[in-house]
Amino acid sequence: MSDVKWVSVPSAFIFSGELRLDAEFYSRERLKAHILIDELKKSGISIGLIEDFSEKIFHRPRFRRNYVSKNEGDPYLMPNEIFLFPLKARKFIKDYPEGLKIEPDWILITCSGSVGRIRISDRVLSTYVMSHDLIRVIPKDKSSLGYIYAYLNTWIGQAFLTKTNYGGPIKHIEPHHVANIPIPIVDEDIMKKVNSRILEAHKMREEAQLKLLEAEKLFYTELSLPEIDEDSVEYFGGDLGRKVKAFTVKASELDLRLDASYHIPLVRKVLDELSKSNLTIVPMQSILARAYVPPRFKRIYVKPEMGVPFLLPIHSVLVKYFDIKYLWKPLAEKPEYQLTPGMLLITRSGTLGRVMLVTEHISSWAASDDFIYTIPREDINPGYLVIFLQSVYGQAQIIRETYGGVIKHLEEFHITKIKLPLPDKSTQDKIGNLVIEAYELKDKANLLEQEAVSMLERHLEELSGVSL
Repeated sequence: MSDVKWVSVPSAFIFSGELRLDAEFYSRERLKAHILIDELKKSGISIGLIEDFSEKIFHRPRFRRNYVSKNEGDPYLMPNEIFLFPLKARKFIKDYPEGLKIEPDWILITCSGSVGRIRISDRVLSTYVMSHDLIRVIPKDKSSLGYIYAYLNTWIGQAFLTKTNYGGPIKHIEPHHVANIPIPIVDEDIMKKVNSRILEAHKMREEAQLKLLEAEKLFYTELSLPEIDEDSVEYFGGDLGRKVKAFTVKASELDLRLDASYHIPLVRKVLDELSKSNLTIVPMQSILARAYVPPRFKRIYVKPEMGVPFLLPIHSVLVKYFDIKYLWKPLAEKPEYQLTPGMLLITRSGTLGRVMLVTEHISSWAASDDFIYTIPREDINPGYLVIFLQSVYGQAQIIRETYGGVIKHLEEFHITKIKLPLPDKSTQDKIGNLVIEAYELKDKANLLEQEAVSMLERHLEELSGVSL
């Protein structure tokens, strides 16, 4: 019975709300949040609703998506893609309904699948077409933007936000669920402090994305490499062949690989462009101090105070981390799992080839054995390696090496054989230092946001005498 979660609630609690009989709606977290709000009311704290601070709260209706090539459409983001770092669209659409684009300084909330994940929109996000599965919250003014965002990220806000979901395997929330969330109107000084820190973190995230975009542009211009994609290559059989991605390959080029993904035309185009350039082309092995996969181990997850944050492949491309687990310290402290600043982590199982840079901040964390730990030589700028591996010139070569059935895999020797354009050190630094600054800004933003959210949580818990 110790694994069974149960709670008893008065019938009045059921009839005063949405007549919900799903147990999760009455979870411990949500009940605690209700008690906290009631205690704040008793102590004289004013309680408003999210809609009181908002000009409009809405989402868009479902629509039939007309996916097209990059050259024909606008970049389109699915709900969880708004958290990508770097931010890149995987799909492009045209002939979409009005109202799917957003403005900077809106609060975006995922409302289907992984519900309740929150992001403040910025200038970069506003250039994309957004999924209908995002609730848009337009604050009345910027003085409340950071406070609303921070409150919805506290355990109290998350309890109200995520425990109201409905549906079967795929959960959903609606705009009225967000609009009716109670929000305490605390001391003005606290509200200002929280708001300013969140807005500063928001500004840092936007800056980080812009630095990555600038580094990507510099990569192509400084190296005089063309930006290529699927539209740049020819398939066998014209337009029909392009639809089914048909192509031919010479027997002499098989390289003992009979899997079609190894020979896709995009890879050949990448290698042709590299060979035609005036750049020095070297195998990755020649510029790495080490590339290795740590031993697989049984993961022992513990409470935060007993462990260290544990990075999984999904975290490698996120601008902010969700659902971080903590690994038991004695395991994390083993030398083979140690992270160092300037190391690259490359995902090697499932979704392959995602690359992240280890900064000073996360060097005290631990990472999964589903990463290839990649350490550049001291004379190589790690930021330059990141931007190369994230470009089509790196990604095409990584993906061609995959093997396996349902779950694809990579090994360290696949990474070391990748062909890399190696410019002089000053060019590496010009490009790579922007990448390093971007990752450092991202981590500073996450620390500042967590500081603001924790400050608000502590304040509300102290005022109410209720904690989770």
